[in-house]
Amino acid sequence: MYWASLGDFLAMGGHAAFIWPAFAIALIALFGLGLLSRWGLTAAEREHALARREAGRDDSSTGADA
Repeated sequence: MYWASLGDFLAMGGHAAFIWPAFAIALIALFGLGLLSRWGLTAAEREHALARREAGRDDSSTGADA
C-alpha cells in the first residue's frame, strides 16, 4: 500500500482506532513475556547455584572420596 503522508499512514485508512491499540497490546505482551522469561531464568540460575553449593558441602561432609 502507498500512503501520501505520515498522517495517512497513521490513520491506516480509517482503521487506526483498531490497529494501533492492537499493536500496542502486542508490544506490551511481548515485552512482559521477555521480562518474565528473564526473571525466571535468573531465579533458576540462582536456585541451581544454591543446589550446587549445597551438594558440594554434603559431599565433603560425608568424608567419602569422589
